[in-house]
Amino acid sequence: MRTLRQDLREVISTAWPLMLSTGLFSITLFVDRMLLYKSSEGAAAAAMTAGVVSWAITCLPMGICGYTNTFVAQYLAAKRPDRAMQFVYQGLWLALAVLPILVLFAVFSRQFFLLVGHAETLATMESEYFRWLVPACASSILSAALVGLYAGSGRTRVLLISDVVATTLNVVLDYILIFGLFGFPKWGTAGAALASSIAISLKLAVLIYFAWPDLTRGVARSRQPATGRLDSIDQLIADLPTTSTMVDESTYQQPHREVRGSPVVQWKLMKQLIDYGWPAGVSVVAESWSFMIIMMIVGQLGEQAAAATTLALGVNIIAFIPLVGLGTAVGVLVGKYLVTEERDTARRIVFSGLLIGIAYSLIYVVLYGGFPDLAMTVYTYDVDPARFEEMRPILRPLLYFIAGYCIFDAFQIVYVGALKGAGDTYFVLGGHIVAGASTVIGALIVRYLTGWNSLYF
Repeated sequence: MRTLRQDLREVISTAWPLMLSTGLFSITLFVDRMLLYKSSEGAAAAAMTAGVVSWAITCLPMGICGYTNTFVAQYLAAKRPDRAMQFVYQGLWLALAVLPILVLFAVFSRQFFLLVGHAETLATMESEYFRWLVPACASSILSAALVGLYAGSGRTRVLLISDVVATTLNVVLDYILIFGLFGFPKWGTAGAALASSIAISLKLAVLIYFAWPDLTRGVARSRQPATGRLDSIDQLIADLPTTSTMVDESTYQQPHREVRGSPVVQWKLMKQLIDYGWPAGVSVVAESWSFMIIMMIVGQLGEQAAAATTLALGVNIIAFIPLVGLGTAVGVLVGKYLVTEERDTARRIVFSGLLIGIAYSLIYVVLYGGFPDLAMTVYTYDVDPARFEEMRPILRPLLYFIAGYCIFDAFQIVYVGALKGAGDTYFVLGGHIVAGASTVIGALIVRYLTGWNSLYF
């Protein structure tokens, strides 16, 4: 009988590189917002709004391509590393197919921001930020399929390495390109977006480098828990079955030919990836589009309201995004144990994930709810005190709101991760659509009936 300590140890050992990796990404976003606020309120507001729009566009393909982690985890548990790799290839092909959509939206981005009622100056900065961010969006979608390979195979330290490299480079380039240091022009919002694009493209290169043997030989390696060593590719190929087999339906496997993973498009596998991945992707779309609509409304309230929201969400990112890594880890472990028919262990993994998520979120509940002025001090460095004092009374109530929903984020992310790992993505989709639509539509109706149009509404 497994103990709670053993469950916690397994979840933590799988989750900490993912949480740290996603935490580094949150630092990247936070530094962008902080430095742009130092430049001007308009620059910070433009980056936040354009960043939300870029996420609303990319999250669907990222959600589908990232669902490779479930297939990789389950096929590795079923001793089919070749089949796992085939799904990674399909994720990469799908990512390439959606890149023209990003370019098309970038061409018409300024018209979009003007259409939703933003001032011409703000819309110009938003469009500039979005256009320079397109390479980062493209790299992120491609990276999602490879992140699925590493997360599903337990090679999470590679993700940590790639994010350390990307975060370090992004912070350095932010300072240089936003403020025009070392002879570079002062690019402001464009500089922040370009820094992110260069850094995230480098992250993609690091992921490809470490996955190159898997990509070229057609089998997915995993790291053995007992020794910490990677599987031998030659041994994996030698151990592949030589006759057509079927495994339990929960692994989503169809009859197959006994060949190593092929890098070509395989429409049946692509369809499986989309069938199981699109509800997960659309659930994120529902959430992100709800958030995008809210940001569009905030943008109509003026630069100061938008800048305050940007700063509040900057500190919220630090609390929220690492939990995404925890949810991914829970999903991978749940998927692995369901394949091996260890359902009780899968349930215990979910419970352990909840304990870790709640403990982590409580830190920020206390910080943002009990000491909001301390949390805001990160924005006062090298900024005119009088300028920030105008922002402080607007920002403080927003931090109280964030403190109020931190714990609920932990529950939502862990349960969503578990459901995705089990393949129940339609339930996740329904929950996100209902929550997002009811919140936004209900708020718009109340706003119309009451005329209440303040930031805190």
